[in-house]
Amino acid sequence: MPNTQAELLLKINQRLPGDIQRRYNKLIAKRRAEILSAKEYAELLRMTDQVEKFQARRVEYLAELASLRKIPLSELMDELGIRGPGYE
Repeated sequence: MPNTQAELLLKINQRLPGDIQRRYNKLIAKRRAEILSAKEYAELLRMTDQVEKFQARRVEYLAELASLRKIPLSELMDELGIRGPGYE
């Protein structure tokens, strides 16, 4: 059954669980400070893969919603106030 717009919006607005986001942020900070251990680096690589998969699914939902609304993805992202990666 195709996703409805409401279902897609719920999926698009999901966030990583707080504990995962906090740990990921902590590992990123340690990497930037150049104090990341080899074990932490391996954990960061695994988590990065997990985060990227999560974000890819979100983009798929965004694309599906844009298609349902018959508008470009960039327009939908503007409407929803979503910025792409690298715009911090």
